[in-house]
Amino acid sequence: MTKSALSFLEEPFCLRKDNIWAIPILHYNMEMAAEVRQAFNAIKPDCVAVELAETMQLQLLHAASRLPDISVVITYDKAHVPLYYMSEPCDGAFEALRSALESQVPAWCIDLDVDYYPDVRENMPDPYAIERIGLKNYYEAYQKFILAKNPTINQADRNRELYMAQRLKELSLRYDRILFVGGMAHVERVLELTSQNSFPPQTHAVREAIELCTLTELSCRDVMAECGWITDQYEMLRRENSEALSKHSHVNTPTEFPPDRQKLIYALYKTASESYVQESGNAFPGYHMRNLMKFLRNYALIRNRLMPDLFQILSAAKCCVDHNYAYEVWKLATDYPHRRNIDNLPELDLSIEDVWGNSKLIHFQLKMKNSKSNYAPRLRKDHSKVRFKPPGPFSICSYPPEDVIIERFGEFLKKKGTQILSEEASRTIPFSTSLEEGIDTRETIRHWHEKKLYIKTRGKPPGGVGSIVIIFNEEQADEAQSSADKYNWCTTWLGEHSQESDMAFYATSMTENIVGPGISRCEYGGFMMSYPPRRLYNVWMDQDYTECRSKAEVLLMAAIDYAVQPLITYVASKPPRSALKSYARRFGKKIVYVPIGQLSPVTLNKLRVFHVLDGHNTRNIAGEYIF
Repeated sequence: MTKSALSFLEEPFCLRKDNIWAIPILHYNMEMAAEVRQAFNAIKPDCVAVELAETMQLQLLHAASRLPDISVVITYDKAHVPLYYMSEPCDGAFEALRSALESQVPAWCIDLDVDYYPDVRENMPDPYAIERIGLKNYYEAYQKFILAKNPTINQADRNRELYMAQRLKELSLRYDRILFVGGMAHVERVLELTSQNSFPPQTHAVREAIELCTLTELSCRDVMAECGWITDQYEMLRRENSEALSKHSHVNTPTEFPPDRQKLIYALYKTASESYVQESGNAFPGYHMRNLMKFLRNYALIRNRLMPDLFQILSAAKCCVDHNYAYEVWKLATDYPHRRNIDNLPELDLSIEDVWGNSKLIHFQLKMKNSKSNYAPRLRKDHSKVRFKPPGPFSICSYPPEDVIIERFGEFLKKKGTQILSEEASRTIPFSTSLEEGIDTRETIRHWHEKKLYIKTRGKPPGGVGSIVIIFNEEQADEAQSSADKYNWCTTWLGEHSQESDMAFYATSMTENIVGPGISRCEYGGFMMSYPPRRLYNVWMDQDYTECRSKAEVLLMAAIDYAVQPLITYVASKPPRSALKSYARRFGKKIVYVPIGQLSPVTLNKLRVFHVLDGHNTRNIAGEYIF
């Protein structure tokens, strides 16, 4: 084929020969479907031909007309093994058929129907690259690294390409502008074969039965090639794109189309977090999203992908937050609201293995609220006459089981703070008399020419940890008043005995969530723990801290002032200001910053919620109301 016979169009990219425009695609991919849609709008063909079996044209066109509802065309080979053709919005071939039907343009399935077609799996680049480099560069890379390395063609593909070329040549005599949508491995050879004057006779495989069905709701969640969330967002943007084109015919394509998969995944996590907060009662701080996207990026890269698949999306949610959040992501990601079945097609209950072969399983170990724990005490005692009132401001105390948990976590953070400084001070030295922390293999190999062993030696921190600060939610002084009022209760608690620390914190009001008589459920915005106990002044009334920009800075400055040891462990979503670090150095102390995203979200959710009791006597009945 000469260069003049086969030319390239830049916007959108197509291969062209005479009056045939061809789009090379990969099946069941959102980016490819978007390219087909844009090409159809730009070329405005009077005929569409797709790489789908001609023997099933009637059922395939019916399936395309049902979109965005999901359809399955099912038939059987000679061995009575079922063959499935999934009709989804995010498939380039079905997008072409659908666009043609919507525009009342003739559409044809021109592929040869063959039996026992080999299962070919190519090591393809991630189609998300099309979003950045365009289909033209992607296709050229495919030709260079895939087709050039595998120039041989099996007989089944040769027969199919000859048949499609024959059908295209026939259509080119009847129509002026033909849009052909075919697989990347075949489309250019098919165009070249249209130059032939004669074609060998070909025979379709015999299909005794061809049925059009739909999927059950659960099966739809499992077997869609693009998950329900991606498909639904594509469908929404496609509809907006069509409306914009109908109103402004001079505009090629609105900027919202094609959709960006990276933004869709971010929106999926963001929307799922709202359901997670509502269902579980746990908070979803901003560092969760940062950790999720970073984890997802790294996970995709080690699998040689630019964007993750659904399994990786769910695994990231499990690892960075918890199983409950991953379950909310799964529900939202696999939900498909366009399943209607208004024509009452038979419903199939298919598994992933039936359609796509081997798959990966993911399990959720959900933590549910025990609804019966609220009712069991009522069987032992009549609470109908008990008045549920908030604790009084002068005799409040904490709930001992929660004190034990938070003190143990404080000990863990003290050890972590010293460990971080020890690792920062560690160094590698030549072996002399002791192995210290063990052999440093990397340095030993690097200095192999010296014929010496290098060992790791851990440095010693300047002292112990005297105070701990944990900030769950840092509210700046310039925030809106409505947001600043969420954690409007600021107070100081003194330890009851030598095993407890003094604590200053800001939290939600005692009167917001009353769970029992004189029992209030609150949520920390941040707190500070200082050792040893019974030394802490009311830091919220201290004039020394009036210049602080936020409540978090008040707690950190108080932690520096009251620490009897030189280290202060500071846990937050972002490190403290350099001014506070300088303030600590003036007193011979050092702030050890621990990103809150490094700690277990499950543990943090347990710590964040606490209960306030109206006096020590209330502790006797608190267990009946706290769960």
